[in-house]
Amino acid sequence: MKAENSSRVAAIILAAGKSTRMGEAKQLLPLGESTVLGLTIANVRRSAVEEIVLVLGSSAEAIRRQLPGSLLAGLKLVVNSAFEQGMASSLRAGLSALHPHTDAALIVLADQPFVRPETLDQLARQHHRAPAQIVIPTYQGVRGNPVLLDRSIFPEVMALEGDVGCRAIFGSHPEGIMNLEVEDEGILLDIDNQEAYQRFRAESPPHTGE
Repeated sequence: MKAENSSRVAAIILAAGKSTRMGEAKQLLPLGESTVLGLTIANVRRSAVEEIVLVLGSSAEAIRRQLPGSLLAGLKLVVNSAFEQGMASSLRAGLSALHPHTDAALIVLADQPFVRPETLDQLARQHHRAPAQIVIPTYQGVRGNPVLLDRSIFPEVMALEGDVGCRAIFGSHPEGIMNLEVEDEGILLDIDNQEAYQRFRAESPPHTGE
């Protein structure tokens, strides 16, 4: 459904990485009653985005086997065979798979399972109220993820190369960026190494989208 506005907003979940610092596929690490990627997908599904593209690469087959079919139902699965080239290749794969009438895309990182669905909807509503090329969530003044990209800059993001994300173009759009303060610490929390994973498993996370 539409995100309570007339804009067509999609979400691209980037889950193609090799998890080098983790030492194993962090997407499938148990967390709560699910997995890191499972919680991320569940939270995105609870938002009002119109389309969800899941970009897989390393461990693609294992992820498809182990995640419940009900969780993947309705998602557009894309396997990035060039994942070894870095995040830019996954951004290209995800953006290329979007519906041609998409107005904006949320770039969601697979290792951020604590971002609230409401936060995604806030970003989409902000894009509709005051169109910007880039909308970035902040928590207590600190920028986090996911970032919302307007369609006008898709070509620029798709031209990126190597292990860089969409933040590589921020410096080219100082007037096109809008920061949106949200009450969601989850935008700052990622699971990119064993220390972070063990900490989130041992402590009570801020929320798991329940």
